Amino acid sequence: MRKENQPVQINKIKQRRKMSAGFRRVKALALFALLLVVLGATALHVGRTMDEIAATDAQLAATLAQIETEEARRELIEDSAAYTQSISFIEDVARRRLGLVRRDEIIFIMNSD
Repeated sequence: MRKENQPVQINKIKQRRKMSAGFRRVKALALFALLLVVLGATALHVGRTMDEIAATDAQLAATLAQIETEEARRELIEDSAAYTQSISFIEDVARRRLGLVRRDEIIFIMNSD
């Protein structure tokens, strides 16, 4: 009885090997295609991330430039505020707007005739 079963088993093993060789090719192609899809998706994601990083860097540079401008403006305002509190500012306003002079100054008025 073994002799009769033995050729059938050998044929089944050969058939499995033939099918498994074809299946191996299909399996390898499927894995390769899946790998290509994963790599493509990863490349797209990396590309989008790089674009977002570039946009963020540009926005950061613009914000830093705006900060520098505003700091320079703040310094001008602080200097102006300090000047308005000084004696020289008060003298300038008294001379220009009110026409006042110091006690020891001599005023010359010239006619335009």
